[in-house]
Amino acid sequence: MKLTIRKATDLKAARWAGGTTTQLAIWPESAEYTKFNFQFRISRATVEIEESTFTFMPGVKRHLMILDGALHIDHKGRYRKQLDKFGYDIFDGEWPTTARGKVTDFNLMTRGKTTGKLQALVLGDRKETTLDFERSTTHSSFYVVSGQIRLICGSHAATLKKGDFAFLEHEQEEAIVHMQAIAESEIIAASVKL
Repeated sequence: MKLTIRKATDLKAARWAGGTTTQLAIWPESAEYTKFNFQFRISRATVEIEESTFTFMPGVKRHLMILDGALHIDHKGRYRKQLDKFGYDIFDGEWPTTARGKVTDFNLMTRGKTTGKLQALVLGDRKETTLDFERSTTHSSFYVVSGQIRLICGSHAATLKKGDFAFLEHEQEEAIVHMQAIAESEIIAASVKL
């Protein structure tokens, strides 16, 4: 099992037409987002314009969760959905999609047979929780939206503050991740199966 910590101060944002995007993880690590040769990519983004159009991404399954603000998303000819804080939508990257609203969001993109899911966790001060990932889960990650947590997985332990990101490679092992809130905290957990 391998744990990688990326501190908020080390994360770099890049501009896109409607705001910023910050890549948190990509797999394999040699993959390039613009070449679409990844199995999965995890990122945080801001939408700074009132109306936006999602980039056409054939063969990509998109998982989108709102961290701040509200977004009205419209998948042309399919459905519309209002997403408030921790609202979650899963859709194909080739669907014509537009949105209204300025938000900060969390993204998981998967390709091919890779699957994944997002989960929002809210822990009160000094509260604890345990996540038990089955053996088929190959990677998990944890992004601290607010607060501060202590993360423990096997022999690995780390303290994470707002904006920090932890990335865990399971290496075909069942993983039990324990979290304790040092202060009231909000966390996004992502899990992936290759």
